Amino acid sequence: MVLRFSAALTLALAAGMHAEDAVVIRNPQALAHYNKALEYGAKGLWPPEILELNRARELEPQNAGILVELGIAHAERKEWRQALGMLRKAVAIAPGSARAHYNLALTLDRAAPGKGAGIPEYRTALRLAPLHVDALTNLAVDVGDRNAAEAKPLFERALRVDPSNPKVHLNFALLLKRQGDEDASVSEFQAAIQSDPNLLEARRQLIAILMSRKEWSQAMEQCREVLKRDPNDAATRYSLAQALLRSHREEEGKKEMERVLALRNRAQEQQDAQALEDEGMRYLRAGQAREAVKPFRSALGLAPSAGNHMYLGVALAGAGDVDTGIRELRTALDLEPGNARAHLNLGSVYLQEGQEPAARAEFEKALELDPWLAEAHNNLGSMLAKDQKFEDAAGHLQLAAELDPGYLEAVFNLGLALRNLNRIDDALKAFRRAAELAPDSPQAQFALGMTLRDKGDAAGARAALDKAAALEKAK
Repeated sequence: MVLRFSAALTLALAAGMHAEDAVVIRNPQALAHYNKALEYGAKGLWPPEILELNRARELEPQNAGILVELGIAHAERKEWRQALGMLRKAVAIAPGSARAHYNLALTLDRAAPGKGAGIPEYRTALRLAPLHVDALTNLAVDVGDRNAAEAKPLFERALRVDPSNPKVHLNFALLLKRQGDEDASVSEFQAAIQSDPNLLEARRQLIAILMSRKEWSQAMEQCREVLKRDPNDAATRYSLAQALLRSHREEEGKKEMERVLALRNRAQEQQDAQALEDEGMRYLRAGQAREAVKPFRSALGLAPSAGNHMYLGVALAGAGDVDTGIRELRTALDLEPGNARAHLNLGSVYLQEGQEPAARAEFEKALELDPWLAEAHNNLGSMLAKDQKFEDAAGHLQLAAELDPGYLEAVFNLGLALRNLNRIDDALKAFRRAAELAPDSPQAQFALGMTLRDKGDAAGARAALDKAAALEKAK
């Protein structure tokens, strides 16, 4: 278990915090974007947080604090390459920042669990901030499998700094349990539970020990505490059933076993449905909509849900059965009216069928539900551009390109809208970005060449147009 460490520094770190850990933003606009980003991040809204942080970064590109927050936000979306890139830049800019080193270590661990990739960065963070409890804990976890003798004093140091930290107690208990020191591990699990009664992993670990010791009444007490918080925990319910049976409470034990079997059957169905859904998604990504229909239909049979109706609808529409696809998408929305992606997908089907008013209504509804849906902004922007409403189109397309900087279609469409507005410099920036994203695209090179010609750069235009012709010929 690793601990996330963001802008809100722990009290333990404050005593050893370096000046490099303070986020100082001098540009007022950048500061406004940064503060707005943190508000989004506190709510778990990662796309708008990344959007605002990128806007802040454009104004202060060498600000390590902004880069660290960008790294954290990308990591929350499991976008490891972007996250590590931002955090490595932050460390290069501010090598004395414990916060930057810690978050780089944490992200290395999350990107490649169990490999100890974060160990050197945790050590650096601790050299800079010796009282950093999270770094002490995560370093102890990383080295524990390899060197328990080194891990134990790290946990002890962390507990001296923060004696009531439940996650430190939990991870220390796990180390002690692996070492065979059962009594000491029980004490640490109990300390973790006392500090945080909702830390279910500590209770589950304690249940396993109590069951092995045949301490049935205490095991049942812990099982009931877990099930009070997570009634669908089949493993804990099985332990409760076993403890009841061993305590000669056969009727209660049998009822719990029946519940266990029902939970396990449901879990297996959901697991099978997820495997079928994954298979269908692989077909869709490969452009094989017809092949995707069968696994999505089977997944829906096992686990009916708005999501499975939506995926089946997309596959059916892509396979040519548009009317049935639309019915499935509408069923998804009947089950879950607030599903922005279902509105987006329904709008995309309508658009492909030439039903533009219906498509626009769906895209607008998707954005009403989720203002940060890049695909909906791109689709609506493209429709507005088609209607010659280039100013409104550019607003949507700009947002789509900012929300997803790797979204080629949005970046290219933005360039077209800006060129129609005669904003040549901005259009050039967009087309250059499109050419970077797709260096083998003749369309991107052609658009770049034509816009360079608008700018009056004859040599640049000729080079881009020649490249576009060569790429087209090579197809």
